Amino acid sequence: MKRLASHLTLVASLVFLSPLLRCASVDVSAAEQVKPALPVIPDRTFRLTDFGAIPDGKTLNTDAFKTAIAAVAKAGGGRLIVPKGVYRTAPFTLCSSLDLHLEAGAMIQAPDTFEALGLPHPSTLKTQAEAAAVRTPDPLISGRHLHDVSLTGPGTIDGSGQHWWDWSERAERAQRGRLVYARPHLVVIDGCERLLVADLTFTNSSKFHLVPKNITDLTIERVKVRAPSNAPNSDAIDPGPGTNFLIRDCDIDVGDDDIVIKSGGTNILIENCTIKHGHGISIGSETTAGVHNMLVRHCTMEGTDIGIRIKSMRGAGGLVDNVRYTEITMKGVADAIVLQLDYVDNNRPNFKGDPTKIPAIRNILLDHITIEGSRNAGIIHGLPDSPISNITLRDITLTAEKDLDVRDADHPTYERVTRTIKPGVGPKKIPGEH
Repeated sequence: MKRLASHLTLVASLVFLSPLLRCASVDVSAAEQVKPALPVIPDRTFRLTDFGAIPDGKTLNTDAFKTAIAAVAKAGGGRLIVPKGVYRTAPFTLCSSLDLHLEAGAMIQAPDTFEALGLPHPSTLKTQAEAAAVRTPDPLISGRHLHDVSLTGPGTIDGSGQHWWDWSERAERAQRGRLVYARPHLVVIDGCERLLVADLTFTNSSKFHLVPKNITDLTIERVKVRAPSNAPNSDAIDPGPGTNFLIRDCDIDVGDDDIVIKSGGTNILIENCTIKHGHGISIGSETTAGVHNMLVRHCTMEGTDIGIRIKSMRGAGGLVDNVRYTEITMKGVADAIVLQLDYVDNNRPNFKGDPTKIPAIRNILLDHITIEGSRNAGIIHGLPDSPISNITLRDITLTAEKDLDVRDADHPTYERVTRTIKPGVGPKKIPGEH
């Protein structure tokens, strides 16, 4: 009781003194005004089944997808409709001026065996060197250097990831000596002006689900992403680099980062998203080109490992600044707030990178946040030569088992922060939890 009383006295003092303390100078006005330009798609319609596709969940429809998309490209663009049914396919690529539209009940599905992709089963290989020499397949759906692309409709894109997860880095950590196969992402669009992803469900990717990078004008809305909570590296939405990102009204429950902004992202608005399992709404870990002007608002997180997270590490760092998280509700989140420059990647524990790439975090505002029943309030860990600076916590109500741990950082500015620290209020730790 004495410790708690002392702690609450400290909080009260910080609230009283806050006008005298340096506050984070955060300008996210550009992010507030983000309205990405939408793709312009010609008014032409094509149906996948007109190109020989068979939706029986067994036949590989790769040629049908390639032929149909070639026809769209030749015509100068249009909408390619995928009707109801399960369309197995190997990887295929998109074209510009294309709306790939999955109707209700339509599923594009990756093969569920290595052999269907022409790969040897890992159990037939003897050494990790042999496994490393196997070519990683392309993403199931990909595109490069495009413009005006949409992925839309109430259908599903399924990565059939289980056989990949069984031969992942996490599986090797659990069973030393087990071989590791490099895994493909599910959907990767690399280089695009005006990209829209709306209403789809992405599920069971072998690794990341949706990776839009080098994008100008990105809209992701009403998207659902699902993977088991123990699916390794099953990030949901990983945009960046790029500019003018709007991510809204998404429903995410996966085994790793739910939404994570990668290096080079600027003018980013994330709003009205619901997050279940996973690592919350994050930045990093690779931040060499920086992340700037990001606003996250009106989001809920329940049962996630982490809530708010900005992570980077020496050798892969740049500046992250002007970031605001506001109107956030967390319930049963293990680690509520994580600002971390000494991050260690479990898949690359010996990573060195470029020693000149030193990460930095500054000008962060966390306000109007309710955190109920966390195991840890979180950490703010900088580096001795790059302390985290200008962090403000404002109008926050927090209940957790352990208080915020701050090191190699300026002390945060607290304004109207109520912290209740007591044992037993957080989620129970699951054996083997990462």
